[in-house]
Amino acid sequence: MQVKPVKTGKAHARHPLPSAAEVAANPELVAPAPHRAPRGIGAALGAGFLGTLLAQLAEGAEPAIQPPPAAALDAERAASDADAAAKAEAARRSVATLVAPMLQKALDEDGRGAFGCVAVDPPTMLSENEALNLIEQEFAKAGVKLRDCYELTGFTQSRTDWKAMLAAAKSKGKGMAFPMTFDDGSPRPQKRVPGKWVFDFATEDGTLLVEFLSEDDHSKLEDKNRGFRSTVRSYDFPSRAARFREDLATRTNGAPVTVALFFDPLTSVYKWTDYKKVPRPGSRFEKMSEKEIDGMDWRKRRELLTLDALDKLREQVRFFLEWAKKEGVLAP
Repeated sequence: MQVKPVKTGKAHARHPLPSAAEVAANPELVAPAPHRAPRGIGAALGAGFLGTLLAQLAEGAEPAIQPPPAAALDAERAASDADAAAKAEAARRSVATLVAPMLQKALDEDGRGAFGCVAVDPPTMLSENEALNLIEQEFAKAGVKLRDCYELTGFTQSRTDWKAMLAAAKSKGKGMAFPMTFDDGSPRPQKRVPGKWVFDFATEDGTLLVEFLSEDDHSKLEDKNRGFRSTVRSYDFPSRAARFREDLATRTNGAPVTVALFFDPLTSVYKWTDYKKVPRPGSRFEKMSEKEIDGMDWRKRRELLTLDALDKLREQVRFFLEWAKKEGVLAP
């Protein structure tokens, strides 16, 4: 069927609608055609509406359809909103693993750095003890007691299929024994493997799991070829955390748990903008000159960077605690 535009409205001009006086004198003008007469309940409603309309026309009044009272509309809208909220909460609770949102500022600005020939301003890493002590203290201040170590299974992890990668490389004429990327930018072949992770902390009832992604965890989550070696070590905790979140979301069975993820901020002295280095805003080096920084003892520099890192990690933890209390994951 071809859709065609309406070309004229003259049909209405040839057959004008009856006036109110004509309808009052001859009600059959607006009576329903016999072959279209409504049946059952529809007939009763149609007849009632038509009778009201005819009475209004006979009295010379303007026909009007009264809307429902405002209070009824408000009550209906409130009930609909409450029903939608209940369904959203039920859906949230039905997810076997809910990974809490992470501090966007940290994801945008922190957790990236490198060591080796490409590093002109290597970051300072927190030890696991420093990080875990801070996390435990912040939870304790919020009235949450944590216990050590909780193993979670039932999810799958995405990993590069290196055998398939090698076969694909050979088919493309590659001679490398351990291909890392394709020249055409095509993605690496992937496979799913059973996942297992021992979290740093858990609440007493095991409904909340807490993990600090350390240097060692970065290696565990890194999807690399074990036959590849390099003198350069690069870190990108935000991307590792994003991939870990996707893996954990594949767990659909078992007792529901909420997961809190934090990561090493990898604090460094400078921020690079247009190939120019300036001391990082908000850091303990912000008001120092390059000469002062260069002349600083390395132990003092590391001490200040560690304090900056602990401040940044504390922001991540407090952001989660605020979210968890707001969402009812933790008691307010």
